[in-house]
Amino acid sequence: MSLRFLFIALLYSCSSQPPRPIVMPPTKKANNSTKQETIYTLGYMSDYDIWEFLKGSPAQKDVIETFGLPDSVWLDENRTTKYLYYYILQLRDYNTIEISTKTDTVSGFEWD
Repeated sequence: MSLRFLFIALLYSCSSQPPRPIVMPPTKKANNSTKQETIYTLGYMSDYDIWEFLKGSPAQKDVIETFGLPDSVWLDENRTTKYLYYYILQLRDYNTIEISTKTDTVSGFEWD
């Protein structure tokens, strides 16, 4: 009986959870919506506010609520990081927010 219990326990401990699907956010172009008004697009965030917000590792949904939909989205080859690119017309450059696929929170960013 104890051997049977050990075998069942071993099978149970070796089973793994199915991987959580990686959900990529839509882009501005793919969403075909009118211009989004967010706290960022309305100009209510200073550079300091942006850095402090992103430094706090917010969830992806909070990033999108704050900055709007990204202009472009990419997934790295290891499938561990989503890159959200926001084009800043005044700088003629992209700013990048990295989102961990494991936690769906900010794992890094480059914001000018």
